[in-house]
Amino acid sequence: MISAEIPDRSVDLDGYEAVENFMIHGPCGIANVNCPCMVNGKCSKCFPKKYSEETMLDDEGFPIYRRRKTDAFVEKQGIILDNQFVIPYNRNLLVKFQGHINVELCNHSRSIKYLFKYINKGPDRAAAVIESTSTNKGDPATHDEIKSYLDCSYRSMLENI
Repeated sequence: MISAEIPDRSVDLDGYEAVENFMIHGPCGIANVNCPCMVNGKCSKCFPKKYSEETMLDDEGFPIYRRRKTDAFVEKQGIILDNQFVIPYNRNLLVKFQGHINVELCNHSRSIKYLFKYINKGPDRAAAVIESTSTNKGDPATHDEIKSYLDCSYRSMLENI
């Protein structure tokens, strides 16, 4: 479940505090023109968002999350922020992990590229040095080059297909 509203403090104190600490954008806009998200006088993340009585999809298929005009608010840097500044989240994940976890609805085939781009970037690489040492002076250490190669090789999921 994805939410973009400030929980009622009297009903869900843990959820309220997690949203207050991790899921409020800004303040930006007129309240803070020096905010890093501000580009050409506008928030690059399109905050504040519009109020909406229910979650729906816009003309391009992107979600407009329910953000009702309620009495719930958070004070940040002396500025009162309401549901228009809440970043979408999942309450259970947010409370459990106590960190910024932006949860969004993905319903486009073009989302697949974003979701899997890191998997398909290619394997990570590491450099390693293998040195042989001898415990006896004058005796060269035995070195099995084939075993060393196999011990250090790495195969990713895509290379095994």
